[in-house]
Amino acid sequence: MTDPANFLHRSLPEAVYLVLRRKILNNEFTAGQRLVEAPLAEELGVSRSTVREALRQLSVDGLVDISPRRHSVVTRMSYEDIRDACYARFVLEAGAVRCITGNKDDVLGRMQAVVDRMAGVAADGDVATMIDLDTEFHGCIIDAAGKQRLAALWRTLDAQMGALMRSSIDRQHIGLDEAVRRHQYVVDVFRVGSGEQIVQMLEEHYLGAVDSMAEAGVLSSKGLDSGPVAGRTPA
Repeated sequence: MTDPANFLHRSLPEAVYLVLRRKILNNEFTAGQRLVEAPLAEELGVSRSTVREALRQLSVDGLVDISPRRHSVVTRMSYEDIRDACYARFVLEAGAVRCITGNKDDVLGRMQAVVDRMAGVAADGDVATMIDLDTEFHGCIIDAAGKQRLAALWRTLDAQMGALMRSSIDRQHIGLDEAVRRHQYVVDVFRVGSGEQIVQMLEEHYLGAVDSMAEAGVLSSKGLDSGPVAGRTPA
């Protein structure tokens, strides 16, 4: 049974959601695996209704598919969904970059600090924490723009990016050190590049990886095909 201390200071559905999300993102629950309410409720020491509510949120995140017969299955995103999410995030971050004026030392310092933490997480193979750090990293750019509505729109995509990164990591069979390298490159270009150069780099960061996966046959309209390919991880 999961340690009840993990549930302190959170509502039960939220705590269960976070436990299940971490298991999915760290591949303890693999693509295609059924998630059955009763054994999960017993393992976590909660009611089936609490598990059901957590599974509904995971479905919204794109991590679980719930069938009409209420079977819940760990899923992966389709090419269209992945590219759509990446494009939306790119457009919002490109807008943020164009709003950042003056000295960039503060935002660069925060971005570099996150990349340094990513390196330690990559060594541990912790995908769930890496995804959280990816959100924190790109959030540095969004927050530096000082646009509240832009930030609110951007943060509605957070959950989908977790599903996106888990999906791409599964099929490309790449190490998390590649994600660290790509984020370090973002910092490097952000430090010396013009606004338009940074925007071009972000477009490649988000959409170049997805398009490369599609060209290599890793992605299809039905989702992620099997088979490894060397390449880049979106986000």
